Amino acid sequence: MKKYTVTLLFIFFYLLQTPSIAETDYATLYKNTNSANFELIHGIDPYQNEDYQKYAWSPFPLFRLSSDVYFKGQTIPAGYYILTPRTMNDRDYVFFKEAGKVKYIIPVVKKELVPVDFYHNNLPTPKYTKWQSFCKKVRDGFYTVFKNSSQKAPPPSSYVITEMIEGDMYLIVVYYGEYKYYLVFKSTKS
Repeated sequence: MKKYTVTLLFIFFYLLQTPSIAETDYATLYKNTNSANFELIHGIDPYQNEDYQKYAWSPFPLFRLSSDVYFKGQTIPAGYYILTPRTMNDRDYVFFKEAGKVKYIIPVVKKELVPVDFYHNNLPTPKYTKWQSFCKKVRDGFYTVFKNSSQKAPPPSSYVITEMIEGDMYLIVVYYGEYKYYLVFKSTKS
């Protein structure tokens, strides 16, 4: 009996001393991340045509920057941008597009899987009146009988979160499909 008690106490104290999961050090990630080492010809995304042929409408989130942000010598002015996650040269990047052209290429500092119910819990669902829900059912039934010849799929779900971290740094998290992409920016030029 004493042997089991000592073993349980040993396990309990061992678990107390193990370090907990540390928070991500975004300042170090920012410092260790290099700028993109390539440019796109005429600012054209090479996979853009595939996206627009595959999906029924633009599959990427529209994001509004309300102030200038800085990444390693690049200034991204305030404005509206379409955020497009891409993998180029075995690295993940987010393209900031404006009027169909890639304006800025920002490397992703961290990439993770999106939690299973994230979109269901965070994206709003439209509330229909009885007439609107009846019309939607009729329309959906009509489309299942007479399928659209283009066979375009609805785009993946997306979501964007922005927060200020560690004094003069911004964190932008782009949720797109099954992955979330972390981008770190400075709020002041350095």
